[in-house]
Amino acid sequence: MGKMFIAVTMAYALATGAVAAPPAPAERTDIINFDAADAKMNAAIAEAKRSFPDFLAAYRSGRYDSDSFVFKYPLGGFEHIWVSFDRIEGDTLVGQLANVPEQPGFRIGQEVRVPVSDISDWAYRGTDGVIVGHRTTRVMLGLMDEETRRSTIDYMGW
Repeated sequence: MGKMFIAVTMAYALATGAVAAPPAPAERTDIINFDAADAKMNAAIAEAKRSFPDFLAAYRSGRYDSDSFVFKYPLGGFEHIWVSFDRIEGDTLVGQLANVPEQPGFRIGQEVRVPVSDISDWAYRGTDGVIVGHRTTRVMLGLMDEETRRSTIDYMGW
């Protein structure tokens, strides 16, 4: 569950005027920083939010491996991090942090409760093995080193 997301799916920190993202340590290669005004990333987030009903419909259909459903949200307001999806309760998503958080006080596997309005991405593996969603990851592909980019594309089935 945890390492897979770190190795092939990068969390990213989105700096805001109110909260500055901490710099990623040199050894961390799973975080890419974006400016809050980045047009491509903001468009990817907007599309993920708009299409979120597709994620829920796929989950509720029972056609896909429920363990493959993940969503991303801004932990602490700026560190967009993947969460393994467990369930939805009203307008709240419940799951466990699937990346190692950059911020102190949080840990991989920790349960979080996230308002649907806070999601910034979502994904699941289709019956053909191809990952559906991961819009923010698609934006990050051009910023990854060649080995990471290739392994990400291979893992996603793109």
